[in-house]
Amino acid sequence: MSSFVGMQIGAVSFTDEGVPQVLDSVQERGGANAILLSAMSWLRGTAGRAHTGFPDHGGQEPDDFEGGGYFKPNLKLYGDSPIRDFQAPEKEVQGFDILADVIPEARKRGLKVYPYYCERYRTFPTPVSVPGFRGLIEIDHVGRKASRPCLNNPGYRAFMHAVVEDWCKSHDIDGVLWGIERRGPLGNTLDADQPSCFCRYCEEIGHREGIDVRRARQGYLELANFVHGAKSGVKPRDGYFIGFMRILFAFPEILAWDSLWTRSHKTFAREIYGLVKWIDPNLEVGMHLWQYINTYDPFLKAQYDLSELSECADWIKPVVYQTPAGSRFKRYVERHTSSVWGDFEAPELLQFLYRILNLREAEYDKLAEVGFSADYIRDEIRRTVDACPGIPVYSGVNVGVEAYADERPIEPSDVRTAIEASYEGGAEGVILSRNYSETWLRNLDAAGDTLRALGKA
Repeated sequence: MSSFVGMQIGAVSFTDEGVPQVLDSVQERGGANAILLSAMSWLRGTAGRAHTGFPDHGGQEPDDFEGGGYFKPNLKLYGDSPIRDFQAPEKEVQGFDILADVIPEARKRGLKVYPYYCERYRTFPTPVSVPGFRGLIEIDHVGRKASRPCLNNPGYRAFMHAVVEDWCKSHDIDGVLWGIERRGPLGNTLDADQPSCFCRYCEEIGHREGIDVRRARQGYLELANFVHGAKSGVKPRDGYFIGFMRILFAFPEILAWDSLWTRSHKTFAREIYGLVKWIDPNLEVGMHLWQYINTYDPFLKAQYDLSELSECADWIKPVVYQTPAGSRFKRYVERHTSSVWGDFEAPELLQFLYRILNLREAEYDKLAEVGFSADYIRDEIRRTVDACPGIPVYSGVNVGVEAYADERPIEPSDVRTAIEASYEGGAEGVILSRNYSETWLRNLDAAGDTLRALGKA
């Protein structure tokens, strides 16, 4: 019996190779019956070409990626939005509409279609060319602009509501995929990023909730200075973790402010879900779940109870990229040994995090080389299925994720084991990720062959 098999695709793949060719490739080689189109993005990884190690199809040189909308907006639907001119400016996609130009060809092939937007913890690149975007940006603890739009800014909410309404009303789609890859001020600060947001809209909410905003700012200033000192080699008198906890006890407003941000983020996801269902109850809303939330970061994992996703999703896509997971988690460990976990050496911290995150993976010196195991995927999918009874789980497996210097390339054997482990864990489908433009065709073939062997395609 066939299952949901999706493929994530950015606009530049269609303009590089042609719409029919790309759709035929993902359907015939990969066994896909759905496409997830990166209709708006400021992340090369979901919308641009690979920028190193180009695969055996598509453009073979870096694109002129800037990001933005890859569809022509119906401006009648943007009356409440301060952003109206946001189409991607890169030369490779001019004159192309990823929705209007792809959907008719997809329908001829019986493919389902879902526009996809992923909220990133940083905006790469910064959309400085978009008129009005600067008015939506978060404010940090000392009053500086940050890099992300603020979830509590009514202008940003109006803009995103208009984009989703446009997708649902102007195009023949089956639903939308909404991506969560954001973290609040605590996670940003611990990773030496800007503590945000302290804009007037967030502060108004804080005042209503009885949070002392002044002390929250002061607490984040103390914590940011502490992390900066740790990364500069300053060892606290009583150790790193004790120093960190001492700041939290002195300024409980730090956690209160982070909780405010996280609740706002969850509320925003519920609003998107409700908006789609208001427009058409038959449209589906999928939720892309960042691997930092479900795997790497204990603070984020504690803040996002997977059972809550039933309030804002018809299906869930947990990211379980096992091949790059080894090097990515190793980098996470190394960054934090020069932060609040500085009392540990990196191999010690790895084992500690394995224990509290319920992971059983390779030793430190082998981790980047071997990645995570099939057991990780099987267990993670099973945990998600158990947390969200009645909601399909579509495993986000790696077939094309650009490899950095410390990451080993994805091989067909990785694809096969990831798909097999996903179904063994209870997945009702898979989404081939991260992006078609990063995928070697041998990996796409491996996905299709495995799915057909399992009777899933």
